[in-house]
Amino acid sequence: MRLLAALIFAFVMQLRAVEPAVLLQESFQEDLSKDWFWGLGTWKAENGVLRGFESGARRHGPVKMRKLPLKDATVECEFRLEGRATFAGIIFNGSQERGHLVHLVMGKDQLRILAHPKKGETKELLKTPAKLAVGDWHRVKLVFKGPTMTATIDDQTISAENACIAEEKLTFGLGGDSGGPEGEKAGALEFRSLKITQ
Repeated sequence: MRLLAALIFAFVMQLRAVEPAVLLQESFQEDLSKDWFWGLGTWKAENGVLRGFESGARRHGPVKMRKLPLKDATVECEFRLEGRATFAGIIFNGSQERGHLVHLVMGKDQLRILAHPKKGETKELLKTPAKLAVGDWHRVKLVFKGPTMTATIDDQTISAENACIAEEKLTFGLGGDSGGPEGEKAGALEFRSLKITQ
């Protein structure tokens, strides 16, 4: 009996060892923590959803940034485009001096992966047609493995490779184009069920 219990215990420990470590899990039920440190536009976390839209004089889509160092990892969330919103994006940055590293753009009619091999340089690694209905929730699973990034948006999988993808990511941002400077009247971006594992 003891041997059986020991074997079961060892098996459970092995299962736990292979489970990915959760680096971040956001419920968006309350105000954002101070780790969400900067943004453009208006953002609010409420009832399990992070909602953002363009606001203010500066013409730029909404972006909300968060600190979270990672290299190889899996990022999962759901997103929704509302109104005249045209795309949602997830961007990963290095240090402030380094700037952007890689950007996943999920548009109504196309998916793109943009790399930033050095500061101020943008290289389109992939562009492919897609159909993302406005008003519907869409799933995204993004996997970093060395210089490769693979993303599955609903049932469509895309992948790209560049040396800058392997660099350490210190911050990431959620955002995109919410439809224009008229604020919420134009449209909004929503995100929920954000989970990052390693």
